[in-house]
Amino acid sequence: MDLTAVEWLQVLLLGGLVGALGQGARVVVGLKKLGDEAAAKGGAAEPLQPSRMVTSLLIGFIAGALTSLTLGVKMNATVSLQQILGVASAGYAGADFIEGFMSRTPLAPATSNAGAAAPAAAGAATAAATSVADGYLG
Repeated sequence: MDLTAVEWLQVLLLGGLVGALGQGARVVVGLKKLGDEAAAKGGAAEPLQPSRMVTSLLIGFIAGALTSLTLGVKMNATVSLQQILGVASAGYAGADFIEGFMSRTPLAPATSNAGAAAPAAAGAATAAATSVADGYLG
């Protein structure tokens, strides 16, 4: 597929936005499930964490952008509904795959004892902040 730089950016942007839309549908389903579980337990639902939601949507954007490349979406041609739904479902399922992989990948152990506690703690905090596979997002 030979495209100009602007056409490549358009394909990636369209795919990314549609992928984020698919991931947004996944977020809505996760929020509904979380609300139902909280109601069943008689408690309040966990508050929405914007940083986790943004991270989740960015993962959907990346999955959609990469999928748009594999589907051969061309900006100078008509984009079919099947291609749009395919990219949106890739944002939904691809984000689920990536988030599941992120939550199961262990942190690399520190190689030296000198100052290893602070980076290990920072790495654990980063992993906890970016792992969005649990909770209300999926």
